[in-house]
Amino acid sequence: MRDVIILSGGERSSERDVSLRSGMALYDSLSKNFRTELIVYDKDELPSAIAERHDAIIFPITLGEFGEDGGLQALMDSAGLCYVGSGREASDLCMNKFAAKATVAERGVPVIDGVKFSVKGGKAMDLSRFRLAGDCVLKPNDRGSSIGVKKVTGENIDAALIDAHDGEFLLEKNIVGKDLTVGVLDGQALEVVEILPKHGFLDYDSKYTVGAADKICPASIGPEATKKVKAYAETAYRACGCRDWARIDFMIDDSGDMFFLEVNTIPGMTQTSFYPLSAQGAGISFDDLLIKLIDLANTRHGM
Repeated sequence: MRDVIILSGGERSSERDVSLRSGMALYDSLSKNFRTELIVYDKDELPSAIAERHDAIIFPITLGEFGEDGGLQALMDSAGLCYVGSGREASDLCMNKFAAKATVAERGVPVIDGVKFSVKGGKAMDLSRFRLAGDCVLKPNDRGSSIGVKKVTGENIDAALIDAHDGEFLLEKNIVGKDLTVGVLDGQALEVVEILPKHGFLDYDSKYTVGAADKICPASIGPEATKKVKAYAETAYRACGCRDWARIDFMIDDSGDMFFLEVNTIPGMTQTSFYPLSAQGAGISFDDLLIKLIDLANTRHGM
């Protein structure tokens, strides 16, 4: 078995802190079973220390920009490295929430009505048809961990954009219901997790602050709804061309209708993260989960 090298950090990532904490969790577990090294990188380039490490399996846990959007994966592919997780194309697709929604919708997975638009200097395209749609959710199109996600109304969309970074955003109808997430391991859905943020809205702090959200696993949605959301998760995983693992987020409204939100190709792995809980609900310990992921990458490279 090859050595394992964990990559965490990143230069531009808005999720650097989650990456660093996840990297330490991976190191503590993987070092029990493998010769393991943790590399924290601060520039968005392939670290020189791994460029020729064809004897190792790379485990990227670099969430967000560069690490999860296909940039790092493209460099690892060019270097001929063996690594855990989705390749460049799937990573790039899933980081683009609008494109991922369109892809899974083509396979029959229900999505939330919304529009993509560009913001520059706090100004955006005309959004008049959504000003009449009641409460909406505003989110960056290419960031994870609920960073920058805001609830808005028709009266405050413009105000919400004043301090927004330049780039692409989504405006979606606000769905009232339960937040759900399910891990997928090698194409198979794990257990569904229900998330109950204590201040009523699932944002970055609710995901990564200890005690900021309650988590129910398995989710309290009943066996039929559980079966359906798992099937949708597996369909989304395949449609987007994911590999090894991913976490798929959904909502279910008070009528029982489900809606796909996004695919996370590198889920957080901190003590508050949902993917390890989803695996635990399926009877897979944290240590065994990581061994399985290493085995998947190792087998794919014929070692």
